[in-house]
Amino acid sequence: MPVEKASFTPLSVPALIVAAALSLGVAHAQDASDSTIPDDARATVNGRPISELSIGNVAEQITASGQQADEDRILDELINLEVLTQAAEELGLDETPEVAASLQLQYTQTMANAYLARQGADMSFSEEELRAEYDAQSANVDRAEYRASHILLETEEDAQQMIADLAAGTSFETLAKEHSIDPAGENGGDLGWFQATTMVPEFTAAVAEMEVGDTSTAPVASEFGYHVIKLVDRRDAALPDFDSVKSGLSNLAVRKALAQHVEELRAAAKVEIRE
Repeated sequence: MPVEKASFTPLSVPALIVAAALSLGVAHAQDASDSTIPDDARATVNGRPISELSIGNVAEQITASGQQADEDRILDELINLEVLTQAAEELGLDETPEVAASLQLQYTQTMANAYLARQGADMSFSEEELRAEYDAQSANVDRAEYRASHILLETEEDAQQMIADLAAGTSFETLAKEHSIDPAGENGGDLGWFQATTMVPEFTAAVAEMEVGDTSTAPVASEFGYHVIKLVDRRDAALPDFDSVKSGLSNLAVRKALAQHVEELRAAAKVEIRE
């Protein structure tokens, strides 16, 4: 009779605390005599310190996630992590290819993020540069807004009949109230003002091709049924005031500048890729 392997239940270390500690790239000193050991140790595990800074950094990330940080609990869990880390080191797990690669990746990510943060903090942009970015972003914004009414039918034949009735002189509002299966039919099919992204693509595409005052000459099929559309009006939405988006523009400018800087660093580096 085969013997089942014993199940293993790991120690209860809150995932958020572990994630916060890892994302900070908390490094472990190899021994207590290392000159990098901080002086503000809150606790030690076999002579290896757990600093107030590490606890504070984890607490800050937990608070940023919307949860309440308990520093005593964080310390307790970091002690658990340190105990486990030292046990893993005694087994030489830090020298296995998988773990060594993971540790190297954490180090690389932490250093790269620290470098980008330092570079970004030193960047500043003039009013003219930010206004130029504002103009560039504004030029790419789809500002079109539409006001339309529609009659929604279950079948294409019913929609064709509505188009015929409109051509015969029946008012759009009357047909919408009597036949539309959409709640807007009670208001004569009026959908109010909307932007293109708020409607299904088929509806938006049809409206974009219409002139103000036009009604559909063919049913517009969508996942909801068949639409007969009347374009009531169109306009361009107002752009946000420059001052209200200035901070966001500055952040965007920093991201763009950092991306360019990364490209420059890579171009200057000797990169060899094995095929």
